[in-house]
Amino acid sequence: MKRLLLILTIGLFTVSSFSQTNCNIETQYGKIFKIEKKKYGEKEYLLKTVNKIDTTSCFSELVNNNKQYIDYLRTHFSDNSNYEKLMSISDTIELQNEFIKSLERDSTFNEVMHTLTEKISDKSNYIPDTISMDEMLNIAVKYFSIIKINEDGHYVGKVCTGINGLKQTEKERKPQIEAFCFSTILNNYKAEQYNMYNEFVKGIKELYKINLGIESDDRLLRAQGAMYLFMRNNDKLNELLLSEYENKKEYLPFVLKIN
Repeated sequence: MKRLLLILTIGLFTVSSFSQTNCNIETQYGKIFKIEKKKYGEKEYLLKTVNKIDTTSCFSELVNNNKQYIDYLRTHFSDNSNYEKLMSISDTIELQNEFIKSLERDSTFNEVMHTLTEKISDKSNYIPDTISMDEMLNIAVKYFSIIKINEDGHYVGKVCTGINGLKQTEKERKPQIEAFCFSTILNNYKAEQYNMYNEFVKGIKELYKINLGIESDDRLLRAQGAMYLFMRNNDKLNELLLSEYENKKEYLPFVLKIN
């Protein structure tokens, strides 16, 4: 009987240890993230993607339902200074291994990933941040960029992960709110119910109704500010963010306080 209890105890300890290891996000990087060398014409580049992972991981639902979100965190909050080193590696397995090691060593990236996954990996100590709708909209509108005025005097707009107004307007970055807002907008850019492309075009058309400047630089700066305000008061964007929050709140590391 004692031998049976001992075996059961060891078995339970092994399962518990495996579960804890499996719920450490850093041990899952090799399954989640992939790097490949690709060619565009004659030029080689590195393609970094987020994979779906199987249900043996306690993070499977989180990852598989939030790939764009996680890719945003990796793109903007990981150290990309080793790009040349990675480009010099020709072996695909070695390239993948070095890429994963670089993520595991990256303290900033590990911090944002721990924040994202703490709800799953450390439930007893998890305390979510609380944000207001005003705070969320302040971030969301920064992705609707007027990037230039073309030769014909027309505004050129773009929604892009790399081109946005956050660096110029936000002293303190909010990785999780940024990732949520950008992935939500991008995934609904030409969606049927919340078509953010159409709303962006409406905003650009509104800009033409006011003379915003004689000099191009002045006009561009004022147009960008006007676009932020237009999208801040855009009903569709407000509705989309609220709807997506309700759909994803079980995965999100923050609580949205509705005004």
